[in-house]
Amino acid sequence: MPKIKDIPKVERPRERLLQKGANALSKTDLLAILLGSGIKGVNVEELSTQIINKFGKNFLNVSIKDLTSVKGIGEVKALQIHSAIELVKRFDEPKNTNQLTFMDFCAGVGGGRLALDNLGMQCVGFSEIDENAEKTYRLLFNDKGKNYGDLTKINADKLPDFDVMIAGFPCQAFSVLGKRQGIYDKVQKKGEIIFHLIEFLIAKSVKFFIFENVKGLIGHDNGLTLKIILDELDKAGYFVKWQMLNSIDYGTPQMRERIYFVGVKKELLGDNNFDFDFPQKLTKKSNVTDFLIDNVELDFNDKQQTYKTFQRYLENKYNKDKFSVAELLKEENLVIDTRQSDLRKYYNRVPTLRLGRHGILYVRNGKFRKLSGYESFLLQGFGKEKAQKARDNILDIHLLKQAGNAMTVSTVQAIAAKVLKFINNLEMVNMNKKQKIGSKTAKDGFKNELGVVDAFNCWKTNDSAQKWLMAMDYHLEDIEHVEAHQISGYKADVQVEIKISIKLKHLTDVQNLQVKLVTNDEDKKLSGKNQIDKRWVETYQELWNIPKNVVKILKHFTGELPPHIDNARDPRRMFINELSQQDRVALFDFLKANQLLIVSDILKGRGKLAAEWMLVIVRNRDYKITHWALKSINVVCNFFGNGEIEISPQGSIKIGKILMQRKGGDGGRPSANMLQFNIDPTKLIDIM
Repeated sequence: MPKIKDIPKVERPRERLLQKGANALSKTDLLAILLGSGIKGVNVEELSTQIINKFGKNFLNVSIKDLTSVKGIGEVKALQIHSAIELVKRFDEPKNTNQLTFMDFCAGVGGGRLALDNLGMQCVGFSEIDENAEKTYRLLFNDKGKNYGDLTKINADKLPDFDVMIAGFPCQAFSVLGKRQGIYDKVQKKGEIIFHLIEFLIAKSVKFFIFENVKGLIGHDNGLTLKIILDELDKAGYFVKWQMLNSIDYGTPQMRERIYFVGVKKELLGDNNFDFDFPQKLTKKSNVTDFLIDNVELDFNDKQQTYKTFQRYLENKYNKDKFSVAELLKEENLVIDTRQSDLRKYYNRVPTLRLGRHGILYVRNGKFRKLSGYESFLLQGFGKEKAQKARDNILDIHLLKQAGNAMTVSTVQAIAAKVLKFINNLEMVNMNKKQKIGSKTAKDGFKNELGVVDAFNCWKTNDSAQKWLMAMDYHLEDIEHVEAHQISGYKADVQVEIKISIKLKHLTDVQNLQVKLVTNDEDKKLSGKNQIDKRWVETYQELWNIPKNVVKILKHFTGELPPHIDNARDPRRMFINELSQQDRVALFDFLKANQLLIVSDILKGRGKLAAEWMLVIVRNRDYKITHWALKSINVVCNFFGNGEIEISPQGSIKIGKILMQRKGGDGGRPSANMLQFNIDPTKLIDIM
């Protein structure tokens, strides 16, 4: 194949793309343009051909590791290709707008994940510290994503957003097998995992959670441990219900009693009750012969050294004269648990699979067989396909341990199905309420900001909401669902913000909206002073890195510090025009140097709660809308923030059209000495 430089320029991929468009190029040509160059001895088109041929239809799912396996593709080129693929997928793949997302903490081998996957939820990440368990987890779910690892070291801000948390948090601290150290575990620090999970619930505003733990948690420390956990979840803003369930009642013949917690964020319920019921027991029990089906040679007989140990075990003081090998082998499908002391027999059921318990035998065709890792995965509800995949790739000793530490898929799935039913019922109740409230809003007008929320939630029948949506460049025919609610955050103490989730036919948009309500008599000129931000000077100092001398000047202005001049106009504070020339220069120099930052912070805010739009509503005394304006926040910042910084006639400061002043009022309370920023939002109505 000739080198690119030897191909006539007009025939090169880049030139053909420019002249004829992408449809005139092959996949190989397009990839060659992305790669830019080949390697020594292999030109770029030949290299791109190798890549396309190697991965074929799976090209859009290749990982960086896959790409670097191609000779000539280093990390830089692999990153180029992978990032381009991921970017295209973000735009091209329509999302299931109704799909709940979840994080899988203390994931083990993914019993909880499989349960939620089976119900159509989407996993966005997992956390597991055991390397062998992680290997099995990635194998079972073909997961090449990030393992967030030790959750005691996770920064919550680095986690993706998600709706549901699933976690089988470590049970050693509570189990009858452990030392029952529980909530005050100081040795392995596992008892405190629950508090990290609660921290994540708060930080990510998780809607629902499902937790699992051993039944020993119920009675630990006479119930104090359980009470502390429930109290902390309540303080975190969650309604919680818990119940002990046995896996044998939910589709598997394993006796496995575990305590399960289901929680919902209180604010989602509003004035509704948390009417959640755990799943009912299945009336038909599973047959153990459908699970003990491994055909791998695992017979247990006198050819193994451990068999002699088993024979001696039958002669110990607990088992002597109670059991014989001959009698045990007569009972087909008998399950035997060789506990530390006495032997126990089970019929059509299997004892609890545990982390350190590998001594489960059963009888088949007159022979003892050891429980295999494959069978233990079946007993935990993983299904034959995943159990087979695990057996083909993972050592049996690891599978037995991992199964003993896993959540039972069928039990968690039964609980999660009830959670989904509760969510659906809650949405129906809330929808009916929103429709009634929306009708009332249309009739009674906008008495407060909740009226705006109600209008958006009833957008199909509310003319104002439809106009607002169109003002935000949405086509009504493309909208499937709108859900609005008030949010709190960076600017919650001074402005009402509304988060609007707009579900279109092919994607979901989220818009943060500031709302300014102004009451104005219809026969008077539009005007309305409105506070947009207020804080203590020291808070602004941290936000804007204000020099100490300017901080002192601002505190004299607000009254946190008394006047330092004689005969001040106000004995409580100083006006800007009372400052010395030196102080005024220092203050104005700081404001001018940081004008863009200050305007952005007080009007837009920062982070995920930053406002994207400002909605100004002017209403009459009957709360009916007379005028409104909906502008993007960039337009708002430019309109109010551009302009000179100058002293106002009253002795405060104007930054463009924004007034910076002492808060005042508040009945003489200390909060009167805060720094406050005001605008007249009605001015937005006059601009195009």
